[in-house]
Amino acid sequence: MLRKMEQTKEQLAGKHQALDAFINARQNLLVEYIRLSTNKKTLPTPEELSEFCGQLVDYVCAGHFEIYDYVMAAYEASRGNARTLAERIYPRLKQSAGEALNFHDKYAQIEEDTLLEIELDQDLGQLGEMLEERFELEDRLVSAISLLNHLDTSEPA
Repeated sequence: MLRKMEQTKEQLAGKHQALDAFINARQNLLVEYIRLSTNKKTLPTPEELSEFCGQLVDYVCAGHFEIYDYVMAAYEASRGNARTLAERIYPRLKQSAGEALNFHDKYAQIEEDTLLEIELDQDLGQLGEMLEERFELEDRLVSAISLLNHLDTSEPA
């Protein structure tokens, strides 16, 4: 995931302020996800989980609110295979947003005495798989609908 994140950053960073905010939210989420999911010595504190859940929601919202208008304009202008691909990707992105919100709802306000290591490990594993797929789908969508052609790249990033 990190290698793909760096490739995406190289391709899109600095092109537009909305994309930069989106990429930064993705990168922050990924760093925190890796930190939480690889520390097997101790369970994260409820505060750490709450912070991660906040980043998760920020990321999902950044995709929706920061670049949604641009994505819709690009989608409306797309034709043929690009439009078909976008129509297949969008429902999967919507589903993954729901999965992210479910994780948030389960762990954002969890108490330390109810935190179960096995369940958290399983949920983090499933979340990681979902995030990996979501990152790939988002990148494919940006590419398929030629999103960069619909951004005013003369704006400072």
